[in-house]
Amino acid sequence: MLRRSVACALLLCYLAACTSWHVQEGVSPRQFITNEHPRVVRLTRTNGSRLELDDPRVVAGDSLTGIRNTVLSRVAVSDVTEVATPRFSPAKTIGVFVGLGVVVVGIAAIACVSGSGCANQ
Repeated sequence: MLRRSVACALLLCYLAACTSWHVQEGVSPRQFITNEHPRVVRLTRTNGSRLELDDPRVVAGDSLTGIRNTVLSRVAVSDVTEVATPRFSPAKTIGVFVGLGVVVVGIAAIACVSGSGCANQ
């Protein structure tokens, strides 16, 4: 039972690997956040730095606010060059499951070679 719990916990840790940031093109940051109400966004600023905001909102038409590391943060809309949101990534998902399969087969092979996991004939 403990093994199953540990396996489930490890699988949950890998689920975050199944997403990628997708840039929202052809729409202004203000318009995207107002219309789509995303849960989290990654903003790229004019100086190239990036920051993630949880629960982003447009305030007074010229600023974006949201939670960053449990602190309310504000960014000028004019300082934002790109808005990205997390989306499901099929390629990463396949990669995670193939990688996990290789690890399981590798562990089984090592156990078999060491003589502790295979039936001796």
